[in-house]
Amino acid sequence: MSDELRSFYDTDYHFEHDAESPGLDRLWRALRWLEPLEGHDVLDLGCGVGWAAHLARARGGATRVVGIDFSHRALSLAQGAVAGVSFVQGDGTTLPFVGGAFDRLISFGSVEHFPDVGLGLAEVHRVLRPGGRAVLVVPNFYVRTEQPQERREHYLAWRRLIEDAGLRVVKVGVDRGPPVLGSRDPRRIAKRLAGRLASLVPGLQYQFVFVAERSGSSQS
Repeated sequence: MSDELRSFYDTDYHFEHDAESPGLDRLWRALRWLEPLEGHDVLDLGCGVGWAAHLARARGGATRVVGIDFSHRALSLAQGAVAGVSFVQGDGTTLPFVGGAFDRLISFGSVEHFPDVGLGLAEVHRVLRPGGRAVLVVPNFYVRTEQPQERREHYLAWRRLIEDAGLRVVKVGVDRGPPVLGSRDPRRIAKRLAGRLASLVPGLQYQFVFVAERSGSSQS
């Protein structure tokens, strides 16, 4: 990860807002694609301030939950707010875990910011156990944020990337984006409203929720 990217996430990104306004309902809708969580080991890849990891543990009943992010600032906020989760600083393209360490994995809005998306998805495949399941929430081609590095693709391109990593797409859902009135910035409100309306059109979903599995005996 470049020093420029690390500097952005450790100084400019809105992690404090994420800590105060976590959007738990939206995260839980994505996590439910991984059910059952109870009795499973879960990795929150690009965990930010740790709310998805918290839900997997507190609401889902996961046995072990690990959150990983390369931003020290995000992890500092997570460790101060979330209990029962182990947080690790690391790069999503070179995960510091042995192969097959997890049977559930969520990446909500993180993989697309990796410097090498294909390598990141290959790591997802590597750390999943045979039969393990991942939920990958990624943006449609028209979605843009303030983040300096961002890959945006249409549905077929994302599916191809995921399958090229050795994962099998078993279901696809929709994330319609953040709450329209979840910001005080008029420009951001207008942008969110436009994204919400676009999501009503087939093929223009704000974000895709890919449910993918590593081949092998099911852990569910």
